[in-house]
Amino acid sequence: MRNSTSRRIIETLLEKAAAKEPWRTEHSQIRSATYTDSGHLALEHQKLFQSMPQAIALSADLPANGSALTRECGGVDVLLTRNSDGEANAFLNVCRHRSSRVVTEERSCSSRLTCPYHAWSYDLNGSLVALPDNTSFPEVTVPQEGLRKLPIYEQQGVIWVTPSPSTTPVPGPDLGPFSEDFESFELSAYEHWRSHRFELEMNWKLVIDTFLEPYHFASLHRSTVGPFFISNLCHAQRHGSHIREVLPRKSLLDLSNVDPGLWDVVPHSAVVYVLFPATVLVMQIDHVETWRVIPHPTDPSKSVCDLDFYIPLDSGESSEVHWEKNWQITIDTVINEDFLAMTGVQRGLSSGAFSSVTAGANEPALSMFHDILKEQLMPLEKS
Repeated sequence: MRNSTSRRIIETLLEKAAAKEPWRTEHSQIRSATYTDSGHLALEHQKLFQSMPQAIALSADLPANGSALTRECGGVDVLLTRNSDGEANAFLNVCRHRSSRVVTEERSCSSRLTCPYHAWSYDLNGSLVALPDNTSFPEVTVPQEGLRKLPIYEQQGVIWVTPSPSTTPVPGPDLGPFSEDFESFELSAYEHWRSHRFELEMNWKLVIDTFLEPYHFASLHRSTVGPFFISNLCHAQRHGSHIREVLPRKSLLDLSNVDPGLWDVVPHSAVVYVLFPATVLVMQIDHVETWRVIPHPTDPSKSVCDLDFYIPLDSGESSEVHWEKNWQITIDTVINEDFLAMTGVQRGLSSGAFSSVTAGANEPALSMFHDILKEQLMPLEKS
């Protein structure tokens, strides 16, 4: 992160830490029904997940020409490729012959994409280039247009896809000042290391909520990551529909004795970005995590979360123990603490005990996220 940005954030955090108080804004109320109502979930699918650009991968997921990656996005199967010119493409992962999935494995690398059902083949630009017994399909000549293209945007190491085909240009994501952060992170210098899928008994928003406040660190995480962080203190900023939240580590306090011209907030915090609507990117000291949340099609009390772990290129085998340790504490913290707690929260919300829950003044990023949701959904909710 640029020093000018880090300085503004660190100055605020040091001031609040010295006063032993959180950074407070305004508290807000969140309707319980937004987590439990199936009609509200249907609005979210329509307004957010089927029509907005989704951050579904990093450039590191397509590391070489010929790379292919499959994703679920907006209720459809998406196929990403990097062609021979190094350009990223996105398609519906649907064969034009009988609508089978063309690529079934998550990650692959090849100059051809061949459907396993009848072996119709496509190049990395989505063109149909070969099919067995082509005389039985006199209307089909090759090469010709094949897979349905989707709008795709690759910028600062992040790949965004709009899951609905469009013949007109679709605006890409606007990260504003956060773009400078991602440029400084040089995400192209990372590689995918490991993934894990969580099948969850909770609304998709609860997954994101757990990243948006450190108020729970001292209690819920007291035996895992809590001791490393300054509990109940964060710095939050939004640009448009996206949020940056800085969760300071205790080592940040040592910067009061360091020349501010040398300050960098990243080694002394976890920097959390909510890439709206449902991707959380966490910039850690030495690795990157993405948490992509997929809502259930119809059940507001269920969701899926995919964790992807990225490490610096050429880390070497000697660092495997280090990454295993980082991975294990991440999994243990999330499964045994965050997601266990949020499963209980979902049951509490579904009980109807309270019509709303509170986002405290010390939880600014949480309020920001739900304000953004209201802004995006309000026109439909009024209709």
